[in-house]
Amino acid sequence: NTPAAFEMSSALDEACKKVDDLILEVGKSMGDSVPKLRVDPDDPWVEIWNPPKAVYKERCEATGYLMTKPFERNNPMPGQFNETCDYIVKLLKPVIKPKDGAKPKGGEGGGGKKKEKKEKPAGKLAQPAADEDPVVKARLAIGKVIEVSHVENSDKLYCCQVQVGPEETRQVITGLRKFVPEDELKNRMVLTILNLKVAKLAGQTSEAMILATEAEVDGNMSVKLVNVPEGAAVGDVVAAEGVPPGAAGYPKECKSKFWDAVKEKLKVVGGVAMYGDKKLTCAAGACVADPGVPDGSSIK
Repeated sequence: NTPAAFEMSSALDEACKKVDDLILEVGKSMGDSVPKLRVDPDDPWVEIWNPPKAVYKERCEATGYLMTKPFERNNPMPGQFNETCDYIVKLLKPVIKPKDGAKPKGGEGGGGKKKEKKEKPAGKLAQPAADEDPVVKARLAIGKVIEVSHVENSDKLYCCQVQVGPEETRQVITGLRKFVPEDELKNRMVLTILNLKVAKLAGQTSEAMILATEAEVDGNMSVKLVNVPEGAAVGDVVAAEGVPPGAAGYPKECKSKFWDAVKEKLKVVGGVAMYGDKKLTCAAGACVADPGVPDGSSIK
């Protein structure tokens, strides 16, 4: 909004007129029937719209815009606002929150009711203790594989239906296909973890994990299912012997940082599945490794 801007606007109008004249000359030389162009820089819209008598046109000296009065009297052109900040503050006054917790003006005696604070319930849900062993967050249980199929477009994955409770079956996508024959896996009682985050593998949903031992034997990777004790039932809870259960029970989801910490301590010692120096046990006894699995093999 400066004299320099006004001069630039005038120069632009003059340049546009020259371009329009050039277009007319080219059109005539080509023998075209050229329509009349609206090129009046003072009023480009004169042939499009003529305002009523009550409205007159005036060019803004600051911006070079052609204005129609009295519209701009109440609706100024861009950059023409005076005291803009105060004007906006007045508009927003009803919704502006006072600083430092002060009461808004006119708030007293206005008939408004003071909001009462809702009392927090006295009882609180049990929270996990900060020093709890991470194994108490892992929901380990006995399951039974009732169906086994191959995952399409994969030579490593099985799609299993695993019964984990009297009326609960979960789909498990497992990478055991290269290590455990299908007929050996079907109807097998297995050790599972049920509260890991639901995952997608090869486009299939996996709602739990079957645990197995893993070790390198004679230069080859050996993976074997963990054996559950005879007499174990579907849904039986498996825990680290001697570790008290968590105060808040099993979380809906065992976070990966806790499960990673648990896996670090899951090993085979003396043929028994161990968590550190604690046996993994259920009501029927301890879970054990397949014969021939070397000590120190990981369980995952």
